[in-house]
Amino acid sequence: MFLDMKKYFILLAVVTLLMSCGKTEKPTVVTTDVLNVTETSATCTGNVESDGGADVTAKGVCWSKEQNPTIEDNSTNEGGGIGTFTSELRDLASQTTYYVRAYATNEAGTAYGEEKSFTTLEANNEEPETPETPETPEEPETPEEPETPEEPEVPTINGYEYVDLGLPSGLKWATHNVGALEPQEVGSYFAWGEVKAKESFPMDSDTYGVVMGDISGDVNYDVAASAWGSTWRMPTEAEARELKDNCTFEWVMINNYLQGCFVKGPNGNEIYLPSGGFMTNETVDFFDSEGAYWLSTPDPTDAGYSCFFYFYNTNFCNVGWFSRYAGLLVRPVSE
Repeated sequence: MFLDMKKYFILLAVVTLLMSCGKTEKPTVVTTDVLNVTETSATCTGNVESDGGADVTAKGVCWSKEQNPTIEDNSTNEGGGIGTFTSELRDLASQTTYYVRAYATNEAGTAYGEEKSFTTLEANNEEPETPETPETPEEPETPEEPETPEEPEVPTINGYEYVDLGLPSGLKWATHNVGALEPQEVGSYFAWGEVKAKESFPMDSDTYGVVMGDISGDVNYDVAASAWGSTWRMPTEAEARELKDNCTFEWVMINNYLQGCFVKGPNGNEIYLPSGGFMTNETVDFFDSEGAYWLSTPDPTDAGYSCFFYFYNTNFCNVGWFSRYAGLLVRPVSE
């Protein structure tokens, strides 16, 4: 009888051990960063580091105006599996603080990453001035057929072409991006404050977290000045706002696949800014629907962010703040 009981307890211990070895846990997920904050949108990235022993059936981010958001609040679903992901938060209220967490779900339940917060930008509610209706001119006499004039030469500075848009400051904007040969080419992507193009943009850079002043014209940090010479530089935040406030933006498609904006100045001259999105790690996000260009001005309150100029395929443009380690485009300017 004693031997039978001993065998029973040994068998019970083995079964309990086997059951505990197969226990499924919730996934491990990290909220990595909040990027590209505008008046009504933001981008959040996350990483599912472990599936907890069972397939991850859903992952994404959830957000709310209250702390500790869950998937019962606003949320995205970027599919199953482990690894990094990017979610776009749309239709946000302007000048509002939001709380966001990454999440991942398996059969054991839903796990959440650490909470991050961000504040959307103030909306631009200025009404554009209504232009006066021009008087209808009298029908002119038919002039003699003029001789075809010679094509004027495009002006250059240090060998690079520019356009005078007739801006109040007199600033000249280059016709193409750093790393491009033609206006419709995207060119190269750069982290803020770095002068070498890269193919991968991990969540770190030479200037990320470093307190710095405006880098415009500094050949050690300004890629425009470094690549094109000291007569060229990156535009400042104020100069990008001058472009936004004094020019018209028209989203266009060239050759049925190249997309971007024609920017027309007060004098009628134009430059073309191709879309190209931005890069995180080795991925290009929003290539066909958004243009993102670095400016030389750092965030005065956060050494991880700097100013950038952006536009959407809705003819919308503005200035915001972006993580310095991300890869954005650069359009040089000159005096």
